[in-house]
Amino acid sequence: MVNKIAKGFDMEVYAYDPFVAKEKMTADGVIPVDTMEKLYETCNYVSLHLPKMKETLGLVNFDLMSKMKKGSAIINTAREEVVDEPSLLKMFEERKDFFYAADVAPKCKDEITAKYGDRSFFTAKKMGAQTEEANINAGIAAIKQIINFFEKGDKTFQVNK
Repeated sequence: MVNKIAKGFDMEVYAYDPFVAKEKMTADGVIPVDTMEKLYETCNYVSLHLPKMKETLGLVNFDLMSKMKKGSAIINTAREEVVDEPSLLKMFEERKDFFYAADVAPKCKDEITAKYGDRSFFTAKKMGAQTEEANINAGIAAIKQIINFFEKGDKTFQVNK
């Protein structure tokens, strides 16, 4: 989805994903890069789309962010924990040209907003569940729960008792 939106702004889209074949990325009109470092060095905007796992906690750190071009921005629609907060604060302090936007406010949101409000933006709530795919999956889950109730008497997800 981000690829389609970026293309609408005539942007080149780069991606790093060790689990997706480069041929698949190229077929989708994306330019694959070999390392995260190369992605951060190349792009003006880095949009984060990774799960919260042991391997991704604090993955986006100062060393990685400091490789970004002047005037670059990170857009975090993943999870707050994938960005190392002390590194984020250090980046704001040391790079007056750095921008950060997220639909998952970090714990240090108030400090960022107070000191760097003109270079940061946080949505009021997590937007990840507001996608077409998420809404379809929620509808399918609801249908399955209703069927299980009528066919098996399953009250696992009953709200009011």
